[in-house]
Amino acid sequence: MIEKISYKDVRYCYGDVCAVHEATFDFPKNAITALIGPNGGGKSTIVKLLVGLLKPDHGHVKKFEGATIGYVPQATTFDRAFPATIYDLVLMGTKDNKITPFKRYTKRDKEKACEAIKRLSLNGLENRSINQLSLGQLKRGLIARAIASNANILVLDEPDESLDIESSKNLYKILVTLKKDTTIIIVSHHVAEILEVADYALYVMEHVKFYNEPKQLQEILLNDGIFTL
Repeated sequence: MIEKISYKDVRYCYGDVCAVHEATFDFPKNAITALIGPNGGGKSTIVKLLVGLLKPDHGHVKKFEGATIGYVPQATTFDRAFPATIYDLVLMGTKDNKITPFKRYTKRDKEKACEAIKRLSLNGLENRSINQLSLGQLKRGLIARAIASNANILVLDEPDESLDIESSKNLYKILVTLKKDTTIIIVSHHVAEILEVADYALYVMEHVKFYNEPKQLQEILLNDGIFTL
């Protein structure tokens, strides 16, 4: 039985330009793995291959049995004018992908929404309109929605974008509490901060290198002058 997400000899090209070259690596189960690398290096392609938005030109991506994915794109793609409260937003995550007119939410759906809100430390904000939320609160709301969908894999595309360092650290602390029953894959440009909490790291720049020790990648990037602390 596969207890990880496995990429084997994966290649994906946009026309003549290959974003991912013969990549073989694993995302360990129930851990935080950070995807680090320059813009255009292939991070988004790795994510889209996992969530099924793209299909490999070569190789395969295999998930563990019973895997369900909650994909949280950048919050800037979300329409904050949508008339909903944080509770409404999270409750929507309990619906399946089928469009069913007049579907009623069950008692269990509502319980799952409340549980997810609590896990993301959004207690007390349930009735606040999403257009009144801070950016950090909205991003946590989107993650809570994914949790409410029974996802056991969270794929987070720069959830820390536009957040200050303190807000980012608070988000990371919450993610650490989720990993006991959730596999978390996070794309981030807050390199120093995310590598402090990640269990594993991938450096993606067309080719992919996996690091069992994120601090090792941090030291390499510091020595190469790619970022400073």
